[in-house]
Amino acid sequence: MTVVVTDALIAFYARCEQLWQAQNYLPQQEFDPEWDSPCFIEGSSSAQLLAGHKAWLPVKRDEITSFSNIESALGIDLDPQIADFFGAYFSDHMPATFNDESIDLVQVWNAEDFERLQENMIAHLMMKKTLKQSPTLFIASCADDMQIIALDNVSGEVVREVLGKGIVAILAPDLATFISQLTPRLLEQ
Repeated sequence: MTVVVTDALIAFYARCEQLWQAQNYLPQQEFDPEWDSPCFIEGSSSAQLLAGHKAWLPVKRDEITSFSNIESALGIDLDPQIADFFGAYFSDHMPATFNDESIDLVQVWNAEDFERLQENMIAHLMMKKTLKQSPTLFIASCADDMQIIALDNVSGEVVREVLGKGIVAILAPDLATFISQLTPRLLEQ
């Protein structure tokens, strides 16, 4: 386990909670029993909650999950940072700013969402192979939907990528450094 990545996530979540408390804000998600999550705070009820919504917080998973099925299916070794990033916690996507740019840190809401993420990751890696581009693993979305923030699977660097064109900038030497540079912002309701 890459302790540095999980420590950076823990620190980021703590910064989020500080912002939420300072703004008297409660992150919430519409409750759908078919899309339940361990993130939901049981018995959460407040005048701040929208009708049919529940409060939630990021929740540590019992054990970090792996991407060994993707590695086996595609015959590729994935940078271990990615398993810690997506496999250590359940959370809704986390809005943040990086260098004054609004981004949404992709997170996994429940076990089924983790399966969907893996399917999307396989499709992304297959597209990268078809385009003969370096394999990347997406970690955040940008306001411009033609751009993503990704982990370069070869170098371990966090990069900006233009879909279809490939890597256009290096943003951080590793995932922990990138996460430590994020400033939380409030979730849009």
